Amino acid sequence: MRVVVVLVGLVAALAGALIEGRVQAQGMRQPAPAATRPPFPLDDPGAIAEGAKRFSASCTGYCHGREGRVSRAPKLRGNTYDPNFLYARISNGQPAGPSGLAMPAFQTMLAPEEIWKIVAYVLSLSTVEDDK
Repeated sequence: MRVVVVLVGLVAALAGALIEGRVQAQGMRQPAPAATRPPFPLDDPGAIAEGAKRFSASCTGYCHGREGRVSRAPKLRGNTYDPNFLYARISNGQPAGPSGLAMPAFQTMLAPEEIWKIVAYVLSLSTVEDDK
């Protein structure tokens, strides 16, 4: 009986090591502890510009429209948001709602500083209106 228990434990440890190696191989990382404060002012033009690049690469196309315009996901332009709400939504994602769309969690793909840069960019869109 002890041999079986030891073998099961070894198999479980080996499987865990293989899964961890696979996650790292896919470029994912363990989420960082929740960042409650941005590491820079959210109106910093450099952070906003870097956030715009990351937003364009990660968020536009399938979900959000270019420059925060409406697409499959709601428009971000002309809306005001709480920075902590945005950080939590980008980090943790959102389960599918009535429309069937879900937002993926980016905390395993982006460092907290990168998420705050996206937050800075989205906040900068609050004063931008769509063309009429």
